[in-house]
Amino acid sequence: MTAEAERGGTLRNSRQQIIDAARKLFSERSYLGVSMSDIAKRLGMTKAALYYHFTGKSELYLDVLQEVFAELRCRLSNALIAETHAQQLLNVVTSYLEFGIEEHNLLNVLATKLTPSDKELREFVAVFRSEIDSIFRPVIAAVFGTDESRSGVDAKLATTMLTAMMDGLVLEHSFFQSDLDPSGVATQIITILGLDREPHAYA
Repeated sequence: MTAEAERGGTLRNSRQQIIDAARKLFSERSYLGVSMSDIAKRLGMTKAALYYHFTGKSELYLDVLQEVFAELRCRLSNALIAETHAQQLLNVVTSYLEFGIEEHNLLNVLATKLTPSDKELREFVAVFRSEIDSIFRPVIAAVFGTDESRSGVDAKLATTMLTAMMDGLVLEHSFFQSDLDPSGVATQIITILGLDREPHAYA
């Protein structure tokens, strides 16, 4: 291995170490509760060394969110493996809530009003929110499709209502440390939105 290749590997490892440490801090204190000085102190490095890898907190947070959202995306995709649309819906709602509880201070950014200087971060969150909707909406539409009396229901609006309820509950759990049983809450949300129906096997 050449010296240049070794240096490249060291830089990648250092960058990942920073992301790992920052993720823990953001998870403990949230985006607004962490400074670059806090991250540098946690790592035992100077701020200058930290800024060598990242231009600022928003860039670092963006990398952390990319990692977190990739994990959530994978978990939701796995939750779609079920025999009925109704079970798929219950699985993805439960998985979203479980992940939200585990990573509440990271996912709070989905409902946080960011400053204009965080434009790239806001755009990334908007794209991810769209991806989340694209996972839930087809399942909701399929559940509605099994009931002729509700075939005209707007699946897009129902998806927005569903994600708003989930995010609100995760935020409440984060702020008040309230008890939250993901499976039980998922069942209640689906019932409230009228999405509860007897499972229908795929054709």
